[in-house]
Order: sequence, then C-alpha cells, then structure tokens
Amino acid sequence: MKIADIYKLLDTISPFALQAQWDNSGLNVGNLQATCKQIYVALELDMQVITTLPQESLLIVHHPLLFQALRTIQTDSYPSNLIATCLQKQIHVIAMHTNFDKTHLNKAFTQKLDLESLHFYYNREQDFSLIYNTNTPIDTCTLARHIKDTLKLQTLRYTQANNSLHNLYITCGSNAAAYHIAQSGDCIITGDIKYHDAMIAGSNGISFIDVPHFESECIFADLMVKALQKYHIQAIISNSHNPFCYV
Repeated sequence: MKIADIYKLLDTISPFALQAQWDNSGLNVGNLQATCKQIYVALELDMQVITTLPQESLLIVHHPLLFQALRTIQTDSYPSNLIATCLQKQIHVIAMHTNFDKTHLNKAFTQKLDLESLHFYYNREQDFSLIYNTNTPIDTCTLARHIKDTLKLQTLRYTQANNSLHNLYITCGSNAAAYHIAQSGDCIITGDIKYHDAMIAGSNGISFIDVPHFESECIFADLMVKALQKYHIQAIISNSHNPFCYV
C-alpha cells in the first residue's frame, strides 16, 4: 500500500483542513511516496508502541509526534529518539488530531457520557466543543457522579460554581480555554484543567468537570479502525498506555 493513497483516504474520512491552526495533523514522519506492509493505529507514539511495530509499517496516531519545528535532533531525548527509531525501521507516522476530534472523537466521547439519560440534548458545535443543554435542573456534583460512574473512573475532579447547570461544553482531550466562550451557569467537560483556569472560570460562574485526557480519548484507535474498515482497509490496534498511575 502506498502511503499517499492512505493519506488521501484519511483526508476523506476526516479532512486535514479541519484541524486547529496550532495543530500538526498529517504526515509527521516518513515519505508519502513510499509503501507500507501493514497499518497500525494507536492513540500516540511512545517507546512501548514503536518497539512492537515491524519494519515498513504505517502508524496512524491521534496525538502528533511533532507540534513545533525542531532546532536540533538529539536522539537520546523525546521526540528525536522516537523519530530516529521510525527512520531506522522505515515507519511512517500520520496524525489525525483536532480534525478527527471534530468529525469523530468528540461525538463518540459524548455518547459514552450517556447525557440523554440526564435530559441533556445536543444543541450546536462551537470552537471544537459540542454544546448540550437541558431544561431539567441538575447540579454539577450530580453530573460529576454520573460521569465518574459511567466512565468507571477511580477519581474525578470538578468545580462547582453554580447549583444548577444550563449548558455543557464538551471537548475530549484538553480545552479548558472554553471558559472564554461559556457563560455563567454553564459547565465545561474536558481534561488537563489548570488551577488558575478553574479560578478564573469559577469567578465567572462557570463549572468544570475534569475528565482525564487519556480516558476521554482512548477510544480513538477503535474508531479509526472501524472508519478504515468501511473502505476495506484493515488495520491493527497497537495499545497506548496511560502514563499516569494512581494510589
């Protein structure tokens, strides 16, 4: 299979033009004119994933390996160590990040939350967030407990600025900046929420529910494999590992 042909197919599944301005979806490592023997899919490229990949493979990941231009290639440190291994093993890496969030992952993550059972319904999309609203009063704590149980999480952080929620802004991964477009009485469900983001949002009457980054996006590989199967392309899931442990 030629990498360029797979790239065009991926662009059909989830157009790269939809990605955020700061993103780096697309070919991160490799050669579009080359061929691959097998396609693998993973949430991201790490040392555990790359050591299991055979020579001349294509790896489709969610998180780009590169976000900014490298000024040096130091092969004893991230990400150059992974790039060096890719080049040695002739492994090509294509990232499907914020474009895939818009077309697939946000919707799938939201479906996992089972919000309709709490009488929340889809309203619109804005700035990579799916917005749900309700006419049924619910407080942040009740919603947080529902999400914790539904996702089978050990712990779940949240902030409670209001006793009754109006709209939900939902983004898988990390989008705490949604507090810039949310209003008082709204709640943002996302990950990687910083202390000062929570303080600022709280002062504006906006609540947060901090679903961990990995847990909100670990379904990527399964979604991508199913999307490729519709075009009769078979891919193998290479499991990424949550970098965090809990005690």
